[in-house]
Amino acid sequence: MNNSRVPQKVVFFTRWTRKKYAIFNSLHRLISISCIALACSFLGKPTDGVAQTHGDTIKETLDEVNVTAEAPPETENMEPLMLQHVMVQREISRSAVHSVNELLEHLPGVDIRQRGPMGTQADISYRGGNFDQTLVLLNGINFSDPQTGHYTLNLPISPDLIRKVELYKNSSSFLFGSSAFSGVINMITSPDTSFNVGVHLMGGMYGLYRVQTQLHWQTGKFRHLLATDYHHSDGYAENTDFNIVGGYYQTIGIFKSGTLEFQIGYNQKKYGANGFYSLKFPNQYEETETLLTSVKWKNNGTVKVIPAFYFRLNEDCFQLAKWQAPHKNNIHLNHIAGLNLLSYFNSPLGRSSFVADVRLEGIVSSSLGTLLPEPIQVGRTSNVYKYGANRTLIALSGAQRYRYKGFTAQGTLLLQHLSALPERFFFLPAALVSYEWKTSVAPKIEVSLQHSLSGSKTIRYPTFTDLYYHTGDISGNVSLLPEEAYTYEAGTTCQWKCTDFTTPFLVAEIALFHRQGKNLIDYIKKEDESIWQAVNHTKTHFTGLDLLIRFAPSGIFRNRCFLNYVVAQYNYLYSDKNSEGYQSRYLLDHLTHQLSVTMDMEIYHNLSVNCHFSYGKRKGEYRSYERYPTGENKSYPDLYLLNIRLQYQLFKQYTFYIEASNLLNQKYFDIGGIDQPGIWVIGGIRYSFKKKESN
Repeated sequence: MNNSRVPQKVVFFTRWTRKKYAIFNSLHRLISISCIALACSFLGKPTDGVAQTHGDTIKETLDEVNVTAEAPPETENMEPLMLQHVMVQREISRSAVHSVNELLEHLPGVDIRQRGPMGTQADISYRGGNFDQTLVLLNGINFSDPQTGHYTLNLPISPDLIRKVELYKNSSSFLFGSSAFSGVINMITSPDTSFNVGVHLMGGMYGLYRVQTQLHWQTGKFRHLLATDYHHSDGYAENTDFNIVGGYYQTIGIFKSGTLEFQIGYNQKKYGANGFYSLKFPNQYEETETLLTSVKWKNNGTVKVIPAFYFRLNEDCFQLAKWQAPHKNNIHLNHIAGLNLLSYFNSPLGRSSFVADVRLEGIVSSSLGTLLPEPIQVGRTSNVYKYGANRTLIALSGAQRYRYKGFTAQGTLLLQHLSALPERFFFLPAALVSYEWKTSVAPKIEVSLQHSLSGSKTIRYPTFTDLYYHTGDISGNVSLLPEEAYTYEAGTTCQWKCTDFTTPFLVAEIALFHRQGKNLIDYIKKEDESIWQAVNHTKTHFTGLDLLIRFAPSGIFRNRCFLNYVVAQYNYLYSDKNSEGYQSRYLLDHLTHQLSVTMDMEIYHNLSVNCHFSYGKRKGEYRSYERYPTGENKSYPDLYLLNIRLQYQLFKQYTFYIEASNLLNQKYFDIGGIDQPGIWVIGGIRYSFKKKESN
């Protein structure tokens, strides 16, 4: 295989700099993206009009509280069969979570492997997939990082802003492409329909303090959301301090001809990366900055046409030793720009859907890519980008859904092409069927039972790190092919519902799945070799079981019950990895057993308590350097975590809380041997002023 680096012409963004290295100073004039003009042309389409059409707004009811959120056009057309789990705002606000990372741990089958707390850095895994195989969306937009999945969760939002979280099966690749290898998580935000000001102040152990603000208002046909966030900690151990800054703006305009949605966000992180990527080097340090934006239009015609343009920049500066000489820093600047077009319509044959997506990905770097014709200076520093790469992904897909009484069937076909593989086209079929049966078992008590079967093929293209990473005894591979997987699933959901309420009071779910993976990317070597080489070598089969039970008395009793809800979920995952006689660098280290129980209770008037217990047994080993300079392999200890929040509501405007994370003070690792915080006590206050809507 040829790994030589030769000069190439690379389309890139540069000079968005701050004091030390390149960021947000300016956009280099070498960049020209024609689709920006195309996307901006959508802004001229809205015309004056009145109210939105039916289906533009969805309502969730939980504990007798209505939560209204704008439904992203992309997910509006998602077949419910793809939907695995939903978490709504009231449930989010009462949980002891302060970052997207911590929030997603409450989803079934999701494994958040945290390096640093409070949103510093974490890898996300769903049903055994690695950190590059799970797609995370913001309002239906794919902002995934082409460099590495380590930055997937670099998002400019906090749990305070999230209206709803949706978890989809991997068959959702019909809408979202190759990155949806093992599954999709979509987080939805939305401005309020009335004027609302919110302030959230928080403080706690390890020098933690945080200030968050929200402002919701309406001007004409537009609803707006503006949020800021800053939090800091001195660190729970040496070199674990962090500073995180975020800002986010969203507006939704409702016109007679359709709905316009725009969002833009910025996120900056500076943190001590104690042993993040190797326990040999505890003094690592990292800074990242992310800018993302999107604009989307949905018409109100019989044939829905929903174009969306999206753009993202992310820069990472990594230091193996904190405050090392600047010329030794690893600096990467990657960008994505994409245009997605979704269209669907209804006919006697059911719903027909079509998706077209063009996505441009690029990087300039001090180490990743092929050699540039000339080095590019990084802002006002002495650092330079020496390497770069770019590629284009094109996807076309179609789906047909048919319903007859309680029976639903859907077939999809996705065609994908990557410019780096000009001779290859990938066809990804998927099929889903379900049958729903309903009956009344008592006055006003309705039971529904839904059975579903699905099968799909998914792929994942190598990241720029997979292709070009070269350091020490590790070597990437420019000849890597996409990973492939076939997934099959059978599931049953049973719901008990009182007809006087919109939310079921009892839900029970069971799902069995099997995923066959081939051409999976791994780093291997023979006994007599010194270099770990990235190759499409590994075959891995995953077989899993998902169980969930949710009981919410508020869905059957008109008067409040002391128990708001209790959710218990268990996930089992078995894996069979075959590396065909070679040594594998990355062992399978997923959770084989995952159990969690969440309970929310009213213990006194306006005084509530939320408890979340989780148990995890992780497969595999990590490399420890505590005793031997060469390192030794150790098994992961079992995980027992208990988080509790006590919350009091005063005059509807004020919310006071105190909480303890890791109340059992357990020493544990999510990834490698990176110590996670022990008990962490936090207190805070939220203030919200909401202007009453006029009739």
